[in-house]
Amino acid sequence: MNVSPDGCAFIFDLDGTLVDSAPDIAVSVAYAVRLVGEQPPSLETIKGYIGNGADRLIHRSLTNDHNGVAEIDLFTRVRAYFLEHYGENFCRYSTPYIDVNQTLTELCNRDYKLACVTNKPSRFTDALLRHLGLDRFFPVVLSGDTLSEKKPAPNQLLYVAKRYGITPRHCVMVGDTGTDILAAKNANMPSIYVTYGYGAITEIELSAPLAIVDSLSEIVDLLPNVSLGTVGIRT
Repeated sequence: MNVSPDGCAFIFDLDGTLVDSAPDIAVSVAYAVRLVGEQPPSLETIKGYIGNGADRLIHRSLTNDHNGVAEIDLFTRVRAYFLEHYGENFCRYSTPYIDVNQTLTELCNRDYKLACVTNKPSRFTDALLRHLGLDRFFPVVLSGDTLSEKKPAPNQLLYVAKRYGITPRHCVMVGDTGTDILAAKNANMPSIYVTYGYGAITEIELSAPLAIVDSLSEIVDLLPNVSLGTVGIRT
């Protein structure tokens, strides 16, 4: 894979990859779930529920099951409570992870194309990026409601490649969950998994990312090897 700056895009997930947003999400989930008399999951549990959009988050939080589906009336009420509360409290405790600004700045300085692709609703995506000053890095931003399908479907990633006029093989998806890595696999796109987010390493290994890193800054160190397609999986 040839990943030269003039022909490559790095596509970043948002929650758990660029921003530690779980504290704010967890507070809003707890608020919404308690309003209907239910016990909310812990912060650590909610971290594992993030990655497939707000609707899946609510279903999981109500059923305490990653694949659970809550009763529709209960889900609808809690979803409305969550969206209202989170809309007013989306960035009280959320912060960019260490090295995020430095890494994105370095990639921009090297003329790599950047995009942010998330399953988060657009009303929160745009506001969060803007509030944290990260919007300046991303000419292209796709949220969970931008297209008809979201990750792990390949649509969002393929849209970015088409927008930049390059093939999927000349893009790299960077994310923290199996949803991100599987989306890249479905798009025939290389991926990099970050270990500090909300995903589980066991599910990531099944989809064979190009590399596994412990901090975003490692991406810059990997660039020569990524360009040659010789990055190995860290064990």
